[in-house]
Amino acid sequence: MNLSLLFVTGFTLGITGAMIPGPLALFTASETLKTNKFAGFKVMLGHIVLEALAIALLLLGFRSLLTNDIFLNSISKIGGSALIFMGGLLFLKVKTMKISEIKSDSNYDKNLIFGGFFFSLISPGFMIWWATIGLSSILKSLIFGISGLLAIMLGHWLADLVWYGLLSYMVDKGKMFLSDKSYQNVIRFFSFMLVMLGASFLAGFWR
Repeated sequence: MNLSLLFVTGFTLGITGAMIPGPLALFTASETLKTNKFAGFKVMLGHIVLEALAIALLLLGFRSLLTNDIFLNSISKIGGSALIFMGGLLFLKVKTMKISEIKSDSNYDKNLIFGGFFFSLISPGFMIWWATIGLSSILKSLIFGISGLLAIMLGHWLADLVWYGLLSYMVDKGKMFLSDKSYQNVIRFFSFMLVMLGASFLAGFWR
């Protein structure tokens, strides 16, 4: 296996993982509705930071932490509560939201980056993926040293950027066909989905 194949492997693993629906995809879509087509890229910055930390933990020998039931259950409960709170807050604010008032600023960009970090962290499958498939991929790539690790991770992160960039682009283009009322109804749908997803976390359906 050469570096090019490692890059392709990283891209393939990344795109298949990115396509799985979850809190990060919901967050990206709902924030794109409130901002613009670049939201997905900003969300991915936070996601990539968390993945870099996960890699560091695995290399330092903390695999057992990432699969510890108490740790994972705590993350799931905290994440579920946060999703319900965010969905409820979004639902309460929806009447004041209009397509003509969509805008983005530097402070909101920071919120998107933090959201990418947070909503990746609370995803039940994130830690398990990195403690299993992720660890296996890293160990194989390290046969080629740091260059191997960089090759597989650059492929993985490119896949994340492509998929979530595409998701944001498609959601943003869809806004052109929405009136303020239909726009608010779409936001209500996403707020409902966030609450339902949060409730499923608290109920333990994802464990």
